[in-house]
Amino acid sequence: MIFFVAALWAYEKGLVSGDSFDGSSPCTRAQAVTYLWKLAGSPAAPAADFADVSASDPYAGAVAWAEQAGITAGTSDTTFSPNDTCTRGQIVMFLYRYMA
Repeated sequence: MIFFVAALWAYEKGLVSGDSFDGSSPCTRAQAVTYLWKLAGSPAAPAADFADVSASDPYAGAVAWAEQAGITAGTSDTTFSPNDTCTRGQIVMFLYRYMA
């Protein structure tokens, strides 16, 4: 119940969908940048050049935007690691760069 207000806000902003929200589940790097991308209005960006992000992935636009906006440079020169759990450090860095 602690996440109710925040989850409702996220639903109203279009960040999450569906009829359930598991606030205790880990957040992936792809999910974290997708939340920011949606908050930014889902802007288009040239495709990112990460070997582990396909143009057909549902988060590809978010990753491309996050790279172009300087929010992330990936976990290496060629990878983004979309399915890795986003650490607290990565999340605050994404937020810091997004707000800058």
